[in-house]
Amino acid sequence: MHSANKQGYAYVCRTYPSLKENATMERSAVISNVEKYVSRLLTEKLDGRYTYHHLQHTLAVRDASMALAERAQLSPEDCEVLELAALLHDCGYTEGYEEHEASGCRIAEKLLKKEGYPTERTALVLGCIEATKITNQPESLLEMLLRDADLSHLAAQDYLLAVESLRYEWKEFLGQEYSDREWHELNHGFIKSHSYYTHAARELWDAQKTANQKALKKLVKEKTETLDEGRVTGTRSAQMMFKTSLRNHIDLSNLADNKANIMLSINAIIITIAMPLAATYVREHLYLLAPMGTLLATCLTSMFFATLATRPIKMTGYTNREAVREGKANLFFFGNFFKMSFEEYREGMLHIVADESRLDSAIMRDLFFLGKSLGRKYTQLRTCYTVFVTGIGLTVMIFVVAYLLYGM
Repeated sequence: MHSANKQGYAYVCRTYPSLKENATMERSAVISNVEKYVSRLLTEKLDGRYTYHHLQHTLAVRDASMALAERAQLSPEDCEVLELAALLHDCGYTEGYEEHEASGCRIAEKLLKKEGYPTERTALVLGCIEATKITNQPESLLEMLLRDADLSHLAAQDYLLAVESLRYEWKEFLGQEYSDREWHELNHGFIKSHSYYTHAARELWDAQKTANQKALKKLVKEKTETLDEGRVTGTRSAQMMFKTSLRNHIDLSNLADNKANIMLSINAIIITIAMPLAATYVREHLYLLAPMGTLLATCLTSMFFATLATRPIKMTGYTNREAVREGKANLFFFGNFFKMSFEEYREGMLHIVADESRLDSAIMRDLFFLGKSLGRKYTQLRTCYTVFVTGIGLTVMIFVVAYLLYGM
């Protein structure tokens, strides 16, 4: 078992002394046989990564259901059905994580038929197992009692450690990972909206469940305050700086493009004028060949770097889900999503804006890569201007020297 989660199951060792002291509640042979079968099945067949839904959890739910049965004053027959359902309710995990209730019902039906258990009472057991599915609504008292017993951990004194084990399972089997803040918010929302179905469960566990809810609320608040302290957009001053920086970057990018266009126009005009002149005079005055060649080379090189400065960066137009989840993509830039479908873009954007830390990361990523692009533009633009100034100066010097030596 995952070492960080071993402690999370101290709650499953809870016992209910009143049950042990009640000598009138005799265990039937079918219960003894089913308990042995379940113990062997969950010990030998269950994946070792199950740190929440394992044998200890099953036994804890059985004990909790019997505590509720005693308080609700169930008949011995109903107690038997409830205990059998509690023992068998998580056997389906041996066949897979999702839809384990259906798998558990198949295992339970086969086992109870082998034990010669009455068909009508088997149906009651299967109904209780189906009722543990979180999306199902329990109808009978027995179903409500088992549903309450299955969620008795909400009232455990070490509830926070217990849910960490569930968090590990969701990561391993469902591929669902949560930050501490997300996990605390998720559990706080669930425990806040949850109500036990039976009066017996409310009497036994509501007080401690309320205490656990308050503890979760405190953790959520602490995590939020910690994140806000570390958020780059957590204050108005930071937000203003980001807006100002982004606006400056865009203005500087436009300025760089304008300067590059000016250089392209100037050099194009020079070439347009110089080429006919070169064709006309160089044959008669060969000393003009060197300055004219230097001028044309200067203009072409300047135009090359000016074009690079205005050339759009390479864009894939598609960002995969993995990159979005890992925070390695910026969906605010069109070049990262123009080939995506709307549903893919919507899913990715909702994932980003759902968490403020991811949103902060996206804003920083946008500003960072815009700055990188701007740096490239200005580096190439500087080279363009340097080449132009140097080349024009060199052209004039070569022309003067050539004229003095050969033109007079």
